[in-house]
Amino acid sequence: MKFDDSIDEKQPFKRLLVFQVKLAVDALRDIILSPVSLICTVLDSIQKNRGKNSYFEKLMVFGRQTERRINLFEQHQVEDSKEKNVSIDSILSRVESVILREYKDKHISKKTLGAIENAIKNGKKE
Repeated sequence: MKFDDSIDEKQPFKRLLVFQVKLAVDALRDIILSPVSLICTVLDSIQKNRGKNSYFEKLMVFGRQTERRINLFEQHQVEDSKEKNVSIDSILSRVESVILREYKDKHISKKTLGAIENAIKNGKKE
């Protein structure tokens, strides 16, 4: 979900929502990795692990991978490939596609359909 300037201007709230989801995921990751890093360091000290085989270094590799997947500040090129590494952008893009398809096919409840149509009407007024 790489945004260009025209999307930025037309859909600022969508971009904000995506950013908030990414912030939440990033924060959750940080909260989890903080105690895990302490455990890794203690285990490395006890087992005298050093270099690439240390638990801490493996944690750092994992952290860099998740950084690319979260892509909080859109600094990484989002590729539309079918590789194993799923990004938050690709997940949100798929969710958006499903919602739009269900909306177009009217496979959603009348209440949800009304809420979406109301949101579209209000969004066009901006």
